[in-house]
Amino acid sequence: MLVVVYTWRGDTIRLISARKATRRERATYLKELP
Repeated sequence: MLVVVYTWRGDTIRLISARKATRRERATYLKELP
């Protein structure tokens, strides 16, 4: 699982960073799924 940070610049999506999610971030994400 990755954490991705991006921004819109006009019609283009610009990638700022992408990294492996921490254990806590994965748990938070999975808890929020329906």
